[in-house]
Amino acid sequence: MVNASLNWASIVGILLVLLWIPAVTSGIFRIWFVLNRRADTSPRILIKTFLIIFQTMGRAFFIPLAGGVFFFQGWRLDPILQFACVLLAGGIAVEMVPSFIDDYQGWRKRTGRATAAIVVDSQPDDSVEENK
Repeated sequence: MVNASLNWASIVGILLVLLWIPAVTSGIFRIWFVLNRRADTSPRILIKTFLIIFQTMGRAFFIPLAGGVFFFQGWRLDPILQFACVLLAGGIAVEMVPSFIDDYQGWRKRTGRATAAIVVDSQPDDSVEENK
């Protein structure tokens, strides 16, 4: 039996699922950029890459799981526990938003460096007149 009602815990569950979408997206792009950028296999780089992958896997599985539990089972909580869930989810959201902004700004910087234009007029010319 599924019993879902609109209360504070249900709203927290919906908000966690909505925050999950950009969290997983930024985590996947972060893994992709780290794997494309690093050519060396130093232990520090491998540990950093492992931690980023571990964090993204946690974001991918535990945020929607917690959101689903709050949405479908939040009606069982008394009002004080529902308020505690709101405070906890609000703290998680406040901690996640600066990470999203930092990941987006880093992505913009990386893509800005990748676009280089070569002006054809400034290239050396191999014509016979210039070599005399």
